[in-house]
Amino acid sequence: MTYAAQQTLSDPARPRSELWRTLLGLALITGLSLVFALIWLLGQQWASRHVDLSFLHPAASPQGLIWTLSTFLCPTLALWIVMRRLHRRRVRSLIGSFALARHQFVRVMAVQAVVVALAMLLPTPGGEDPVLHLSPLVWLRWLPLALVMLVVQIGIEELVFRGYLQSQLAARFRSPVVWLTVPAVIFALLHLDPSIGPNRWLVIGVTLAFALAAGDITARAGTLGPAIAMHLVNNFTSLFLVGAAGQMEGMALFIVAIDLSDPTIWPVFLLEAMLILITWLGARIVLRV
Repeated sequence: MTYAAQQTLSDPARPRSELWRTLLGLALITGLSLVFALIWLLGQQWASRHVDLSFLHPAASPQGLIWTLSTFLCPTLALWIVMRRLHRRRVRSLIGSFALARHQFVRVMAVQAVVVALAMLLPTPGGEDPVLHLSPLVWLRWLPLALVMLVVQIGIEELVFRGYLQSQLAARFRSPVVWLTVPAVIFALLHLDPSIGPNRWLVIGVTLAFALAAGDITARAGTLGPAIAMHLVNNFTSLFLVGAAGQMEGMALFIVAIDLSDPTIWPVFLLEAMLILITWLGARIVLRV
């Protein structure tokens, strides 16, 4: 494997790549995000005393999902503060060459879109057909703002895990076992959902597979463009196109009645892992990395 391009992202981090600084940065990002989110939620709670805000539940309406995605502005602000004050860098430096990132983004986006389109032709779990959830006109009306918030959500996750943490660790440690695996494991564990029973470990496994694929392609490409494309199409599909009933489906055009705690749906998670592998291989082919 060749990860020479990772140096493009790690070199700007080297002057302030001490392990204590990285750990402090991660702690500050987490802490500040929680503080900003608390302020955000307190504002919502205050407003709910005067206005009915029940529609802001992520499963209730497009507005609800958009509102939920907008909370990712909190870690975005936290990352900006940490980068400027602790590392004396711009957030944009985490992306790599912007022109190259844009070029790679478009190419991987095309691959991901083809994979998703083919996946849509496969039978749904349990033979359940997707049912229309939102009027297409309503969906289109909310889509522009929803897309902006989705970019915020997947963007900050990529900036923190593949941009900040991976680059900081790669500037400090030579082995990808450290700088590729640690961010991926943390990312996967943050998706732990005890409410779905034993299937939570399947979710963790699939999420870990995605995180490793995104980290690997980032290290090979030297920018966050490919990982952002993979993440964007993945979340757009599950949140905006075909959602699972009861799982943040407020903006989903279609929904499928599926119980994520049902142990018999393990083939679904296996299929997701295979699609991640296909997308990763496709990205490597079109980027020639």
